[in-house]
Amino acid sequence: MLKTKLIVGLGNPGKEYELTRHNIGFIVVDWIADYVDWTKFMFDKKFNAEISIAKDWKYMMIFAKPLTFMNLSWEAVAKLVNYYKIDTKNLLVIHDELDLAEWQIKLKWNGWHNGHNWLKSIDNKLWTNKYWRLKCWIWRPPEKWQVVDYVLWKLPKQTLENFENQKEYIFELVRQFLVAN
Repeated sequence: MLKTKLIVGLGNPGKEYELTRHNIGFIVVDWIADYVDWTKFMFDKKFNAEISIAKDWKYMMIFAKPLTFMNLSWEAVAKLVNYYKIDTKNLLVIHDELDLAEWQIKLKWNGWHNGHNWLKSIDNKLWTNKYWRLKCWIWRPPEKWQVVDYVLWKLPKQTLENFENQKEYIFELVRQFLVAN
């Protein structure tokens, strides 16, 4: 029997949010899906998310991009977890993180939501914080910037190119998640 793994990239739907810091989860889940040559993402109304599913000899992997905006992403995550009967140890949530060292990307098992409303809502809906997170550093805003404005600002081209240089490392962290359980 195949082990089901759910990999969710968090972000906001719509062209105006593409390539923003807050959409780093969408960016990364697209990279991973391209890397493993999955089928294209398709909208699934029952989850209100774009979904891509693939199987290999060991795993059924479900990639998801909730289209509910960040703070409501718990709706899609909970529906996917319940529908596919996924143990949360097989859930990876990819998101932006201000509180990491420069260019750091961190795979973390369980933990505190660190003030992120979307993680807090996922924790509350799933009744646990015991799931994997892939935290992607997005820099602290410059002085006098509001965080909400900063995370919705487009990534500068050079920053995005530097982040793309981390792809192989990200793929390695995802492999670690896959074999962890």
